[in-house]
Amino acid sequence: MNRAKTPDTGNHPEAISFWLWAYRAVARRLPGIERTLHGAYYHARHLRPSRFRRSVSWGCEILATIRRRQKEPQLTVGVDVTALWESLTGVGWYLYQLLDHLKDSPHVKIRLYGPSIVQSPDLSSPKVESLPHGLALETVLYEIPNDLALSQGTLIKILRWFEPLLIRFDANSVLFAPNYLLPKNFRFCRGVRVSTVHDLGFRKVPWSLREHTLEDLRCNFAPAVFGSARLISVSSAIRDELQAFGYASPSRVEVIHHGPGQLAQNPKPLRPSDESKDDAGYFVLHVGTIEPRKNVEALIAAWPYLRRVLDPCPVLVLSGRYGWKSEDLQTKIQQGTEEGWIRHLGYVTTDRLAKLYKLASVVVFPSHYEGFGLPAIEAMWSGAPLVCSDLPALREVAGEAALYFEPDRPEILADRLQSVLTDSILRADLIRNGYARIGEFSWESAAKNTLTTWYRADGAPPPWSQEEQPTRLPADD
Repeated sequence: MNRAKTPDTGNHPEAISFWLWAYRAVARRLPGIERTLHGAYYHARHLRPSRFRRSVSWGCEILATIRRRQKEPQLTVGVDVTALWESLTGVGWYLYQLLDHLKDSPHVKIRLYGPSIVQSPDLSSPKVESLPHGLALETVLYEIPNDLALSQGTLIKILRWFEPLLIRFDANSVLFAPNYLLPKNFRFCRGVRVSTVHDLGFRKVPWSLREHTLEDLRCNFAPAVFGSARLISVSSAIRDELQAFGYASPSRVEVIHHGPGQLAQNPKPLRPSDESKDDAGYFVLHVGTIEPRKNVEALIAAWPYLRRVLDPCPVLVLSGRYGWKSEDLQTKIQQGTEEGWIRHLGYVTTDRLAKLYKLASVVVFPSHYEGFGLPAIEAMWSGAPLVCSDLPALREVAGEAALYFEPDRPEILADRLQSVLTDSILRADLIRNGYARIGEFSWESAAKNTLTTWYRADGAPPPWSQEEQPTRLPADD
């Protein structure tokens, strides 16, 4: 196929040599740009007046949209929502719940930025049914018609090159990183940054992370937190760790607890008819990805102790997909499945997870390390007794609604499980304490406190908080 010729530069040898040199230099280093330039030149030669008019109109619409965003009178917050394009775990549900509870706030304009702000066939859909919608939310996404002067594919490439500038032109006052780090597309933005720190696992349990993840955190965590005007910590335990490792003083960190996990999203009461054959029975439930930090190995090691003292012994139900470094565990889980005392369900839907929590005899949470522990909240919210690792964050969350054990002592774990399974009074006390405890956690409170933190980062008191207005001192006579 013959390529379109490069634009004519006239009859001046000097001009011809310069433009040929520039064109060849770009083509050698960026072959993708070369193809795009050829496509643009071809369409320019065959340009119809109607396509030109539509292109001008579309460009003016983009400029008008940018201008409108720049003149927004409210506090504007740019939020990285790429976590909603992945299978929703802790960070994804945390972000979704914040947006859902701020969607109609009159005090803020929240702009949502996904993996790309340019609509294209290769842009996947979010892993939630839909992004939250409300007066306070605006999804930033540029759609490209297919009847413009340049082809749709060419315009997609051009806009994606300029994505960082387009986000910069939105002039957001605050940039919110729900998982401590903003994507590269935000690199030109000038708004103050607010970052949420969920844990410091790369410092506390580095052996539990993949090598590339560990290296990424070691390189990027410190610049991200030092560059943030305010930090949100999901627990006081993480705030203390940030201080201990020298990342931030307590005055720069806001402790904002999560609400009651993903089960608070459209909760449905459980009816007897909802109990499927697969989920019914006498079982202990573990919820979480099967990976080193979750300490499923100690949980499996505890079952021989438990089977010796309990008859019948409950089945161990594992809800969560296999993660990295789980090959040995897969073998043990397969063996336990064949022997009939393990059931591995993999990743389950929210409705089924709620059912599992409500039917479980005990929920067990044996992690080596946690920053907050959503499964603990979800267990208490569902009325299930809880046995979990003796970690500062889990004691902060569960309080007297759980029995605790050392993560590397499976025999103690078995003893705690036996106590809950055989002592009805203890079981009732844990459930009652859990119901009392869960009232201290709400997504409404988390959302409002997050909004307050955004205002403080921007240097302004929240408009609804009169006591935080600066007091005017009397003038000297």
